[in-house]
Amino acid sequence: MHIIATIGPKSTDKWIIKELIENGVDILRLNCSHFNKDEFEYVIKFSREIKRDVHILVDLCGKKIRVSKDLKYIYKIYNGQEVYFCGEDLYRSIDTSKLNEMKLIPLTIGTEEIIKSDIKSISMKDNTMNFEIIEVDKGVIKTKVIRGGIIRGGKGCNLSNVYDDKTFLSEEDKENILWALDNDIDIICQSFVERKEDINIINKLIKEKYPDNKCRLWAKVETPTGISNIKEILDAVDSIVIGRGDLVPESGILNAVNLQEQAINIIKESNKKVFIATHLLNSMKNGNPATLPEIESIYKFIKYGIDGFLLAGETSIGKAPIQTVKFLKNAIEYYSIGDINE
Repeated sequence: MHIIATIGPKSTDKWIIKELIENGVDILRLNCSHFNKDEFEYVIKFSREIKRDVHILVDLCGKKIRVSKDLKYIYKIYNGQEVYFCGEDLYRSIDTSKLNEMKLIPLTIGTEEIIKSDIKSISMKDNTMNFEIIEVDKGVIKTKVIRGGIIRGGKGCNLSNVYDDKTFLSEEDKENILWALDNDIDIICQSFVERKEDINIINKLIKEKYPDNKCRLWAKVETPTGISNIKEILDAVDSIVIGRGDLVPESGILNAVNLQEQAINIIKESNKKVFIATHLLNSMKNGNPATLPEIESIYKFIKYGIDGFLLAGETSIGKAPIQTVKFLKNAIEYYSIGDINE
């Protein structure tokens, strides 16, 4: 069983990467949502010096909606405040210096998309920040903060019922794909895949630019639409990552459990590989021991026959990345041995 560790601010030191690999990590994930060319190339070089056959996975941004990097400020927002959201195009057309105390947050979608949508809720940061929709007027979304936090450019958002009638590959994703191929990356994973076409467009780009490349292409499925189309997505990839960090706010926590089980069953029946990502060991990310529900969840997924786990914040920003990997490896070995003794 594979252990995928996301490399981030808490795990870029040489000795930590070495410990991660020596304690069971066989795939290192580079998250393009926080792309840093020099840092990523350093991680690739050093990790392959430690273990030549360690795999490198580049996780693309996909069409996930984010706070635009055009945002000129970093906001600390509090429960009960009013916060406004708009499209990048509108934000770029106004003089933000005249907004006074109004907090206007640009999103990486257009005004037309907002107008056509029936947005019911907005959340950020794996559903730890929440906003109640008050009204939508001419593409500006007025909200009330339910749970606050920090808003800065690049932060991921979940908006319910967003209008989407197109398949496209962002310029950022194109640049990151070509960078990955230039650096002989083993796996490219596209995020927020909802239909086969989201993968086909990447395959086409790779074949045009690098026709002999052997890089594997994975899909991260993290919406109800993606799971409903999972059979057709499987035709284009050999592995699927179920991204629970976004599946929960996109579908609701109760429905997310049903959807992930449904997806696992379909993927296993197709003899393809399935990986579970996020909401695995959040307690250890915060420096605490693993909880019983977390251990029960890991046990359940092992019994389902999944092919591996993807640690995200646990190893990228967590307080105990090495201890977390050791614990997960021990749990995998312990419960896998249990099958032999039955």
